[in-house]
Amino acid sequence: MKKYWPLLIIFFSLLIFSPALVNFFSSDDWFHLRISQINNFGDFLSFFSFFPNDHSAAFYRPLSTQVFFFVFQKLFGLNTLPYYIFVFLVFGLSLFLVYRLAQHVFNNQKQSLLALLFYSFSVTHFTRLYFLSAFQEILMTVFVLLAVLTYFKKPSWKIDLLTALFFILALLCKETAIVLPLILILFDWFNGHFRPKRLIPLLLILLPYLYFRFIYFGQTGGDSYLWDFSLKKFLNTFFWYSLWSFGAPELLVDYVSGGFKILPRFFSDFPFWSKIVLSLTGCTLTSFTILLITNFRKIEARKILLSLGIFLFSLSPVLFLPLHKFTLELTLPMIGFSFFLTEICSVKRSWLTSLFVVLFVILNLSMNLLTYQTHYTVNRSRIAQKVYQYFTSNYPQYPQDRYFEFINDQNIENKIWGVSKQVAFAVGGDNFFQVLYHKKGIQAFYQDLPEEKPKNKQPISINSSIFLP
Repeated sequence: MKKYWPLLIIFFSLLIFSPALVNFFSSDDWFHLRISQINNFGDFLSFFSFFPNDHSAAFYRPLSTQVFFFVFQKLFGLNTLPYYIFVFLVFGLSLFLVYRLAQHVFNNQKQSLLALLFYSFSVTHFTRLYFLSAFQEILMTVFVLLAVLTYFKKPSWKIDLLTALFFILALLCKETAIVLPLILILFDWFNGHFRPKRLIPLLLILLPYLYFRFIYFGQTGGDSYLWDFSLKKFLNTFFWYSLWSFGAPELLVDYVSGGFKILPRFFSDFPFWSKIVLSLTGCTLTSFTILLITNFRKIEARKILLSLGIFLFSLSPVLFLPLHKFTLELTLPMIGFSFFLTEICSVKRSWLTSLFVVLFVILNLSMNLLTYQTHYTVNRSRIAQKVYQYFTSNYPQYPQDRYFEFINDQNIENKIWGVSKQVAFAVGGDNFFQVLYHKKGIQAFYQDLPEEKPKNKQPISINSSIFLP
């Protein structure tokens, strides 16, 4: 029976996040669907080019975005269920690999199961499971874990070649995979034997990758991608990633001002949930603090340093981007944090340990429910699905010499987010229509996003409020 415990934890984790299976496309999904529509093998190869082209995205993640959306769009069209089923299967694989890595670190089944429990039930998985464009995170983590576990095997040229292959695949999923060599060095230290020759192939891959990625492909622009190396910003960013790792909801960052004061509108926006969030988070952090102080002298320093090292190294690509902090980035770092919590809890069995584990699970499960009720991935997918159903029923063919215009037929309190703007963000502006009608250059217009409209075409005005959930 004991051998089935990991599968049972993985099953319940998938069950917790299973409402994502009925989610639809939203936002960036439509952009990725559009750029992955190709006609020949040359276009397919362009997915992997470091030179920007018609099928490039803002980031270099061809395997987890363009290839993923291309294959599933060819096989299943705009039926999202197979997309999400595949994402869940890969996520389940990542959980199993986390368990395997925990076995290597702790060499104890109960501790490995506890690490798996912390990781599997974490609310930080929400966005990457409800948002298809975030599949990059899951697939990248799978290949990084496969590289690490392969690296542990008896050294041979075949093993080193396989490790390098997994590293390449991870880099094709997301840029943050560059931290793999640092993680392997950390494990070499943990295992008591440093093997620099085995890292040479990885460096021979990494250096050309960095050159082509940042020199030829270019860096991403935008206000949220501004580097800030000040200690104050670093500590603030690290604080939030740590707090989210315990299970605090991502939305809390929008309601905390300088000095970590809770803004009054948090209580007015969430009269019920504000009490739940603060009380559960406070109790969880308090129980952990007491547990840490109580067990401090008995903690195995090597495992703590390994765990925190994985957490910090994995976060390092985003720790100096204070305006770009999201729980989405915690896929790989959360492994280290789960190991950290496990070591703290494993020093001594007590009622306090059990209390912390129970509070952690309750906090993350309840915040999963709150996130489901408030997160943009859910709300925007509902809007996008209504738009899709409306246009496939009323306009199965694109009307020539006309254009679609979404108007604000309803006033809302938040003037920044007009009704038509909500629709625009849900369908990715023009991207939805270019995907639906398989035609480049189609434009749609939104009252909240004024643009010059074609003078030789007649508008088809559509009330935006009919698409709101």
